[in-house]
Amino acid sequence: MEIDFQEILRIIGPGTGRDIIWSIFLYIIFFFGLITLLSIPDKNMIPTLLMAGVLLFATLAKLSLGTKPPILERKEFGMMVINVGMFVFPLIAAGLTRARKNRTGAPAILTAVLAGTYFFLFWLIEQRV
Repeated sequence: MEIDFQEILRIIGPGTGRDIIWSIFLYIIFFFGLITLLSIPDKNMIPTLLMAGVLLFATLAKLSLGTKPPILERKEFGMMVINVGMFVFPLIAAGLTRARKNRTGAPAILTAVLAGTYFFLFWLIEQRV
């Protein structure tokens, strides 16, 4: 099997049409999720795994938008579960993080707000019909 780097760049790129809006949302969610993941203090395994789940969900959603045939169709229940997970997991991680100076709350809540906006708009435009 031959690896085509042009195809890889096309899949992880922003895409065209309405896909560019979803891709930008997913890039931002991934970026803030990574900031949150790196700012979680030591000995907080569950919040770390939850934020890693957000990164995984954002990657899966992006790959589902870019590939033909997609991993998950836009109107499938699994895509809705991924979107809900990206919204809920940062909130749970922010609440579970134990530290004297909790600096992970703000980026986690910002990640959740962005993911909630993405979830609602994706549902309204793509999944509701």
